[in-house]
Amino acid sequence: MLRGLAALLVLGNHLRAYVFVSYGSLSEANLVTTLFYAATSFGHQAVIVFFALSGFLVGGAALETMGNARWSWAQYLTRRLTRLWIVIIPALIAAAILDRIGMSLGGGTGYDGTLYDIYVSGPPAHDGIDLSVKTFIGNIAFLQTIAVPAFGTLLPIWSLANEFWYYILFPLFFSIFFVRMHALQRIFSIVLLLSLLAWLPTPLLLGGLIWLAGAYAARAQSSSLFRDNYVRIALLIAVAATLYLAKQPGADAWTEIVFGTAVALALPALAQLPSFGRTYQAAARGAAEVSYTLYLSHFPFLSLIAFTSLAPPRFQPGIAGALLYLALFLAALVWAAILWWCFERHTSRIHGLLKKAL
Repeated sequence: MLRGLAALLVLGNHLRAYVFVSYGSLSEANLVTTLFYAATSFGHQAVIVFFALSGFLVGGAALETMGNARWSWAQYLTRRLTRLWIVIIPALIAAAILDRIGMSLGGGTGYDGTLYDIYVSGPPAHDGIDLSVKTFIGNIAFLQTIAVPAFGTLLPIWSLANEFWYYILFPLFFSIFFVRMHALQRIFSIVLLLSLLAWLPTPLLLGGLIWLAGAYAARAQSSSLFRDNYVRIALLIAVAATLYLAKQPGADAWTEIVFGTAVALALPALAQLPSFGRTYQAAARGAAEVSYTLYLSHFPFLSLIAFTSLAPPRFQPGIAGALLYLALFLAALVWAAILWWCFERHTSRIHGLLKKAL
């Protein structure tokens, strides 16, 4: 459920920016309005939660495999790349189509970055969007924010570069110590690791500490170190840090690291929570399954509607704005469900076919 909730928070945050005025521009702020703006302001924190979850699920499994002497780079990369590309490639193609349609219908307004002061999470000021083949390929190769910008209005794809390089860096580091290999292989691994650390941007590397904390939490859960005291302490730390840090003004990278680490420490405790019944389990499973596609697919879809039908005016909170917000929220979910049905739901089957072929 946490993964699905995080994706919904990102959607809710981006959609609010397209539909409603900023909180500082409200003509009147009552309790309901304040709660709505607060609930839809955790988009970036939700991405930090994704990093912690990724480390917990992927990093923990990788460390377990190394500990059981069953590690295989070929199997690991086949699974990871299948999981990433089966959503990324269709999302890039969809973004290219939607952005071209939007630019054609709206004359490029919004896509050129001229509305950045209004939609601060939209296309960057002055530069606008980049739909070049070079950027398309660079995003497939996880070089966005490193060598190329995010493709088109697929701006949330920035975090997938982080994910991919965390998938490489940390297993590479741990394999040097925990995987049997020839001396030349170990030297090559060390040189490659140091080269990547020197090449990758510092903000990306700092965010990796959150991923690492998630991997540690997963190992703590499955080892003798995991006890009730750990659960209680981790949960208390996570709650306290979340309340204090999540909305601190001027949050920097270190604030995000502390927040993400707190979330990572809480994951084993959250995993031990009792079930809330079949309905909840079904909803949680469905939200988790579509979360990745929803995260990548929603922004070009919303941008098309906003730039061709809504921009630049935005609503003050009220019935009309609320109905529009709800309608677009549901439409984005339907769009994501269609893409999930066509592509992401086949991940296991595609991985199985690739595994046999390789």
